[in-house]
Amino acid sequence: MKQMKLVTILCLTLITGLTSCLKERAMNTDASQSPSVIAFGNTENNVAASSSTYPGFYSDLGTLATGASKTFNVIVQYDGAGDAPSDITVNLALDNALLTKYNTENGTSYVVPPTAVYSIPSTLTIKKGTRTASAEAKITNNSSFDFNKAYAIPVTISSTSNNAPVSANFGKAVYSFGVRNIYDGVYSVVSGAVTRYTAPGVPANDALSGSVAGNPDITLTTVGATTVEIGNLQWAASQGGVGGVANLRITVDPATNLVTMSCLGNGTLTNWAGHQNKYDPATKTFSVAFIWNPTSTTRTYEMVLKYKHDR
Repeated sequence: MKQMKLVTILCLTLITGLTSCLKERAMNTDASQSPSVIAFGNTENNVAASSSTYPGFYSDLGTLATGASKTFNVIVQYDGAGDAPSDITVNLALDNALLTKYNTENGTSYVVPPTAVYSIPSTLTIKKGTRTASAEAKITNNSSFDFNKAYAIPVTISSTSNNAPVSANFGKAVYSFGVRNIYDGVYSVVSGAVTRYTAPGVPANDALSGSVAGNPDITLTTVGATTVEIGNLQWAASQGGVGGVANLRITVDPATNLVTMSCLGNGTLTNWAGHQNKYDPATKTFSVAFIWNPTSTTRTYEMVLKYKHDR
């Protein structure tokens, strides 16, 4: 899965529209006319995603290095007239059936992460005279984390104190999140060259061959713990996108910072022997060189990419 794992890594596009049921809730502005119920609430770092039945919240956690953790907020709220009349304990539970339903309704393929990857609050308390309670869920990039999967945590309000009623549509929620590996981002093309051949050893000497310095920025998108996929690869002098190398990827060995080039769309693509394939973590710079179609219409490509900003 592509992600800022996308996961997937995220791989992930934010859907900011609410469903009709969410809109109806937002349109009911007269709280005094609404029954008091306990519900999940949105936060500034969660974006509501579409769902035909229950809300989904997505958090972009950004770059997550090995061993590092990031958090997002889980909020429950007292909906209705006035504030909570007394302390209300809200108990949460994992709901696997909810995630199955959510995936079916939204065409997604989320899975619950391994327990070693996440922690989520089991109890929150809405204090008397207030309307909300918040706690942090934590995501950790450890040996159990799989950047190739789209993760989400389905949660239900399992019970409340004082017999406080739970919202029918907002008493369940799906929390998905996206993370990126440390190589993900937008890179400028500092230098390099591409050469097309009509046959091995016979350069085409065409306009598509030549320097790639100053070509449009390259995007490197997380598709694994140490793998990124190259986007917007261009021929010389920005002469258009390079074809025949779909899903071109860079994999870094963290122990040596050496790079292995590969391509899902072209099995002949490999590192260009005798040329540098390495990542410099101090300057966030890639030096890559690769070759494909070595026995027919050979192509060679070499470039230096320097990190510019987050994708």
